[in-house]
Amino acid sequence: MLKMNFFKTIVVSVALMAFSTPAMLAEEEPERFDRGLGRNKSFVFVPKGTVMAGMSVSYANYDFDNYKFLIVDGMTVSGSSFGIAPHVSYFVKNNLSLGARFDYDTYSIGMGGASIDLSDDLAFDIGDGNIIDRSYLASLTMRNYFPISDSKRFGFFTEVRLTGGYGQGKNYKVVDGNKYGTYQDMMQFELGFIPGIVFFVTNETAFEISVGVLGFDYKRVRQYTNQVYEGTFEKSGANFKINILNIDFGITFYIPTNTGRGK
Repeated sequence: MLKMNFFKTIVVSVALMAFSTPAMLAEEEPERFDRGLGRNKSFVFVPKGTVMAGMSVSYANYDFDNYKFLIVDGMTVSGSSFGIAPHVSYFVKNNLSLGARFDYDTYSIGMGGASIDLSDDLAFDIGDGNIIDRSYLASLTMRNYFPISDSKRFGFFTEVRLTGGYGQGKNYKVVDGNKYGTYQDMMQFELGFIPGIVFFVTNETAFEISVGVLGFDYKRVRQYTNQVYEGTFEKSGANFKINILNIDFGITFYIPTNTGRGK
């Protein structure tokens, strides 16, 4: 009788464990974390048929007079830079646009003189140098918008940009009335990824900030020195980092052609 009771006890215990284990596993399984991505796939931030047009402009002017920085002493430099970038696109789908962009950038630097001190016994002077550079770039763009929560005022966008362009540059100096220098022809192509933030101040006007994050680029430079010597330089590569030199601030206008944005 004792053996039979012991056997029944073992059977009952095994049965309880078999039925309770799935319940215990279900209770211990962690709750799945949902970020809500894609939850509002049908949410319209910018409707199909909208025409987007905008422009970003940059300008800088600098002047150094007898300036000292690290190993550079007595630096006298003046220069300026200017850039303008109009763009236009059409929303072929809700929140998705295809468009074009044109960039023009120029800068010029004139160096009156500077002394470079590497050590007590090694120093040299440079001066009377000038650098002028201009570039013209054209791009095809594709931009996709993502609203922040259900907001129609704040949103993110990601832009893929295919760019090609041409540039000219020269650096020269004048010695005893004669000009000596190098002239450059530049060709470049780039595939870039640019995320950004957009803020609508009115129903059709928005400010935006974008920054270059990654890209694949190719650049070819042909040089002519003193109209006698000729050389070439080629560079290609990929960048997977934030480019702080490629931060754009701009104003953009959204013109509805068939239906307006919701307020």
